Amino acid sequence: MQGGLCREWKSGTIGIVEAEYRCPICHEGLTRHDHALCCVNHHTFNIARQGYVDLSRKQKASGDNRAMVQARTRFLEQGYYRFLRDELTKLTADAGVLVDIGCGQGWYTKALGGQLKYGFDLSRQAIRHAAGQDKGTHYAVAGIYDLPLADGSADVVTSIFTPLPEDELQRVIRPGGSLIQVMPGPDHLLELKELAYETAYRNPDKVRQLEGFEAPECIHIQKTIPVSDVWDLFEMTPYRYHTPKEGLERVKRAQPMEITFDFVIARHLRKEND
Repeated sequence: MQGGLCREWKSGTIGIVEAEYRCPICHEGLTRHDHALCCVNHHTFNIARQGYVDLSRKQKASGDNRAMVQARTRFLEQGYYRFLRDELTKLTADAGVLVDIGCGQGWYTKALGGQLKYGFDLSRQAIRHAAGQDKGTHYAVAGIYDLPLADGSADVVTSIFTPLPEDELQRVIRPGGSLIQVMPGPDHLLELKELAYETAYRNPDKVRQLEGFEAPECIHIQKTIPVSDVWDLFEMTPYRYHTPKEGLERVKRAQPMEITFDFVIARHLRKEND
């Protein structure tokens, strides 16, 4: 592993509490009435026929568009990241209330443990896809910096390649609960970066202790796998928007190649006395 703050991973059983949606406007609790969620102040949010609810308060579409969702879905369904998903399934097996922030189309969410699961993302396209494929999770269009959940209602929050809304994590994760964070390891997609850029770089160590949490425990997993869907992989990365035209053309013309998938999984335990 990368050293620094990371400690050896230790397993533990996580309890369950009842989670509650909260209104994104007034922060009062939401209850279901027919095909809508309503609060005491009469703010109402309709439940789509696919089963998700839009709590984003945004009129314009944001997050991944349809093409991006389709590219990511095509790639993930090839199974290249299955070893990461399998690891996360094991690590969340004892979860009570689990919340997956920035869940995208729910490919990881569906496989995670949790007696009660929530998935949040700002992309309507991604959430619509997730809700259509996974009836065992409560999905909502919602931003991660104003999570539509009551204080202390989550046992486990998963953040898979998603920025950390630290204030919100402190608010929604109960004392003794945990954040499971997935980050790129140092050699993640190194061969793809060597193809796209004149000078490739290794990813820096971004593991750090969060306020209100114990020092993180970490796992480092890595595989080098032959990839035939090189462009679909590239399209689901941030590099797509920061690569010169010449690099884009090289990636588009790329033949199947071996690529390293390198991940750091950090568990941050919420302090009991915070």
